[in-house]
Amino acid sequence: MPRQTRFTVGAVACMAAWLQPVATAAANDATSREHDLQIERQPLARALQAFAKQSGIQIIFFSDVADGREASPLVGRFTIAAALEQMLIDSQLTFRQISANTIEICLRSSPLCSGAQPNPETEMKQHSSVYLAGNGRKLRRMSTLSSALMSAAAMTAAAQDKPALEEVVVTAQKREERLQDVPVAVTALSGDQLASAGVNDTASLTNMTPSLTFTEGAHPANKNFRIRGIGTAVFGQGLEPSVSVVVDGIVLARAAQGFSDLADIERVEVLRGPQGTLFGKNSIGGVVNVVTKRPSNTFEANMDVTVAEDDEYRVRGSVSGPLSDTVGARLTGYYNDVGGHIRNITVGRDVNGHEDLGFRGKLEWDPTDRLNLLFMADYRENETTCCSSQIIAVENPLLAQLMLPVVASFNNRLETDNRIATSSTDQTTLSLEANYEFDAVTLTSLSAYQDFFVENDQPVDRLNTPVPLYLPATNGWFDINDGSIDIQQFTQEFRLTSPGHERFNYVAGLYFLDLDLDRRFERRVGNCAPGGEPASYGLPCNVPLYRSQAGFLANTTTRNVALFGQADFNIVGNLSALAGARVQYEEITYDGRRTDARVVAGDLALPGFAPSAGTGKSDDTAITGKLGLKYEFSDAAQTYLTWSTGYKGAGYEVEFATIFENQQPIKPEEATSWELGFKSQLFDGLLSLNTALFHAEYEDLQVQANRGNPDLGIVRFATTNAGSSTTQGVEVEFAFRPLGGLSLSGGVTYLDSSVDIDGLNCPLSAQAAAPVLTGAHPINLCYRPATGASPIQNVRGGDLPSSPEWRGNLTARYDFDVPGTGWTSFVQLAGNAQSKMNFVIEQDPLTVHDSYTIVDASIGVRDPSERYRVTFFVKNLFDEHYVTSMGRTATLTTALVTPNNLQATVPKEANRYFGATFGVSF
Repeated sequence: MPRQTRFTVGAVACMAAWLQPVATAAANDATSREHDLQIERQPLARALQAFAKQSGIQIIFFSDVADGREASPLVGRFTIAAALEQMLIDSQLTFRQISANTIEICLRSSPLCSGAQPNPETEMKQHSSVYLAGNGRKLRRMSTLSSALMSAAAMTAAAQDKPALEEVVVTAQKREERLQDVPVAVTALSGDQLASAGVNDTASLTNMTPSLTFTEGAHPANKNFRIRGIGTAVFGQGLEPSVSVVVDGIVLARAAQGFSDLADIERVEVLRGPQGTLFGKNSIGGVVNVVTKRPSNTFEANMDVTVAEDDEYRVRGSVSGPLSDTVGARLTGYYNDVGGHIRNITVGRDVNGHEDLGFRGKLEWDPTDRLNLLFMADYRENETTCCSSQIIAVENPLLAQLMLPVVASFNNRLETDNRIATSSTDQTTLSLEANYEFDAVTLTSLSAYQDFFVENDQPVDRLNTPVPLYLPATNGWFDINDGSIDIQQFTQEFRLTSPGHERFNYVAGLYFLDLDLDRRFERRVGNCAPGGEPASYGLPCNVPLYRSQAGFLANTTTRNVALFGQADFNIVGNLSALAGARVQYEEITYDGRRTDARVVAGDLALPGFAPSAGTGKSDDTAITGKLGLKYEFSDAAQTYLTWSTGYKGAGYEVEFATIFENQQPIKPEEATSWELGFKSQLFDGLLSLNTALFHAEYEDLQVQANRGNPDLGIVRFATTNAGSSTTQGVEVEFAFRPLGGLSLSGGVTYLDSSVDIDGLNCPLSAQAAAPVLTGAHPINLCYRPATGASPIQNVRGGDLPSSPEWRGNLTARYDFDVPGTGWTSFVQLAGNAQSKMNFVIEQDPLTVHDSYTIVDASIGVRDPSERYRVTFFVKNLFDEHYVTSMGRTATLTTALVTPNNLQATVPKEANRYFGATFGVSF
């Protein structure tokens, strides 16, 4: 562990331990102590804020409870109860204590305060907004909706001595709303749910979200998410992702930034289907919306330490609380050191591990009762020996010999590379969010700057050979294949949001984006010089010959301006309509060059990579929108029907093989989607059941085409628009609390996806026999359109990659008291399963993964004070093997020479392993 990390973690722990007794004593004594109060006659909302500041008590109330009411003046020394009775005299209001330091103001006739059996959902829907005053902080609207609902639900359940589901609040429509009220298919996962399931990073979200899949790449820039089968089908950095990752309202520039640690998380929302109206152009497949915790109103601190097999060590912690009457802060840090699980027998170490370090600081200031400012600074870095693929199938005897002592198999976890794959990332994000509350609307400004850098080296030959070997095909040495991506992005959003729960509700805004991306790359390969071949294949060249390219640099910029808005209107009774639109103008440029510079002086030129240089510019205006109807049968059941469109922006190629002269932009992708949903809560709130039927059509798909020729040692990929796709299916999600300590949750997705593409490259094994068919356009057949042309296919009804037909998850958890101890405990089983799928869009029959099921288990205990906790877990309980990517190897694998050699990426979770997490909270 780095010295700075040890110091920071230790400082957090010491500060927490030192302050906790003070905070606990203050909370316990707060309601009984007398306070010197001086509050003049004024509107009740402002009087309650003044009371909270002077007493240190947190006050929760609904907006219309305080509207139009004045508080009686209060001067002197009072207990909390006496003061509130005086302030609320003749107001028809009363109060109730929720916790040691929290009090709710409510109507005397309200079930929440009258002693009758209340329904927190009904109470919430009868009011416009919820407010919080406390700890000297400003009166805050909306941001406490989640806490208020969950507190009410918890109090109700306790009063009735029966189980209840916690209320879930999301920001899927840029405002805080109950999950059950939002006409969007969205999976919401709280920070506690993620922690109990052992979800440490965004890639692991797929275990809890059936419609979300993840494909591993050779380095961070090649990884991608898919939602309902739609995701990025290219690794070129000139194009944006199809699934947008948003962190605290900030849209990340590229997919590589989104695969990171989930530390100190409030919740994660996975929005399914096009979300372009509110979230912008790079959300044509959906959105992964990550919300981190804000500074708290009272002191709190926590730390978790995880130790697991195969040298896995994780530490994360946070400390939060008020610094003054108007300022609060939160500091979060994490460090991960995860050893590799793939053995490189040549260098004698385990690879495919990673080391991560990150810090996030938030400073919240309430300069007035109406203005709230939140500054955030986030820094994270990552170093990996990832991600090398393992050879799983070999049909070439020479390749099998060169791999020894490694033997190819689907369960292979060994490699012999003499050079280890590496990548490193460095990311800084700064943001300032300002919220000003007018009487009838909230104005939000969100300014953000991102600086992201990734550098990687991915050896290709997969062999232990520091010098070129004599091979009958492909390169005999391919160890240098590295590059970097450098991104700076500034975004600015202004947004107006109405309070909500009115007959007419709206959100409208202006968005600006300025992105600048630099791409560098170099490559070096080796073979035998003519006449320098040894006596037989597989031996080192007597006279090696190297070819390389080092002079590559490309830049692309994007400027985007958008106006957006969405509103819902109650037409009559329980029927509402919604409509939204986004109008955006985008300008993109490129400037690239590939010179004849070499990695090593004296190298020859790479075949197929002549010098090239050029610049270009294009622009586009697009309109996306959403229309829908929602009908509420009751507070516990609603249905909705929506139509929406999506847009994924144009782009230029900035990859190594780009021909820059007169380059034409890759056209935008466009989508049209229909969704019919039903959301319900049954059995007095014990069961939450949500379903969605969807149908979406995508045009001008941006896909990766293989334009290389392995027989000639040419590695080249190009991005192009090709064809269309359709995804349709049904999703079901549920949460159930049949007993006091038992909870069940899960979901299942049925996906029927298809893709139609003309001119797609064929699977390698079909290319050698491809016939020449001039003037013909056969369907689902590999052919050559002319003599000497590359084999292509015109796909109809093909499968989208990483899109299983069936996918589901189920979690069962039982919480109980340990008899005679005061301790609490839990046991949990979590499983996820999927049907077979293909990893590549070329419809390659050899890259199909069979169905599989993964089950995790955990058991934990918590002490009576709920300060200390420990969880023991096992990942992949039944040791089920699976892979996260699959494709053809590079060495001795061509259309003419043994095309069926395969490699795959094996995740650590494909092994059964045990671990434990130790936690402490104050």
